[in-house]
Amino acid sequence: MWVTVTTMDKAMQRPEQLTIRRTITKKGCLMEKPAIFIVEDEAIVANDIRETLESLGYDVPGIAKSGEIALEKVGTIRPDLVLMDIHLATQMDGVETAGRIHALYGIPVIYLTAYADKTLLDRAKVTEPYGYVIKPYDERELQSVIEMALYKHRIEREIKKRDDILFAVSSAVEWLLRISREDVPFDWKPHDFNTADIRDILEPIGLALDAGAIGIFKAGTGPAGSESISMMYEWGCPDYHTCLYKPELKETSYPALGISRWHDLLLKGEVIRASLSTLPEEEKQLLVLLGIKSGVIVPIVIHDNLWGFIGFFDMAERARSPDEVEALRITANLLGAAMGYR
Repeated sequence: MWVTVTTMDKAMQRPEQLTIRRTITKKGCLMEKPAIFIVEDEAIVANDIRETLESLGYDVPGIAKSGEIALEKVGTIRPDLVLMDIHLATQMDGVETAGRIHALYGIPVIYLTAYADKTLLDRAKVTEPYGYVIKPYDERELQSVIEMALYKHRIEREIKKRDDILFAVSSAVEWLLRISREDVPFDWKPHDFNTADIRDILEPIGLALDAGAIGIFKAGTGPAGSESISMMYEWGCPDYHTCLYKPELKETSYPALGISRWHDLLLKGEVIRASLSTLPEEEKQLLVLLGIKSGVIVPIVIHDNLWGFIGFFDMAERARSPDEVEALRITANLLGAAMGYR
């Protein structure tokens, strides 16, 4: 089954077509299959490769017999991997095509070759291929090379996302430190920032994270001496509707939102992963108020005291990788350090 969805490319602020490949198992569950695009100028060989890949459990969304056609189709389909014949009997050979795919789309390429001289291999290395498969290929060897390439590419994406987040955070913290501590009074307390300023520094973090929204909540003491929480700052993607001024999120409490358990976890310095499909019914209220489906909630600690928490939220249910969660924890720690700097 093929599903085409339109999302917003936040970096370019334009709609982006993504094709999601899914299959229904015998138990009725949806599973995504890796999609592999074939570039091969011999039709018989291309069809044989397609049958092999499909028998191994992969999707083959398209085949191209020339580099020019491959560039056009790969740009539209955005497969998970491209299997490229290094020798194409067309104006644009496999090496040049792979180089352009790598530069334009960042999609991993595996070369198929029956032979290659040193000059060709030296050219191929520059395109940073994820592997080579020698014709005639062995099915097990082909699958092993594909799986290793997919794994390597997934890890590289996660590391790049983590680095992008931390770069955005470092810029934000530098900005916070520059504006927040010109004159520190004797009766120091954590600094409150202008709402627009905080939104501006949260935006690059949100874009790097590809998040739906970011919310910062401050813990305080209510009129009766009980602990209260208020949403202080937020940033949201174009699809997010601001919640900063909702009365339900001002001077409220953990019990009122059904998240008393979160308070205990945050005091222990633990990160909370939340999603509507897994939370107990009584703990869903905050996510419903924010209009989001999932998120990662991280404590903000200033001078060994729990100041509040920051939530990195998504409009759809999403599981963040360990590298991303670690980057979010670092984000909260750095923000806390900047807010409490004296």
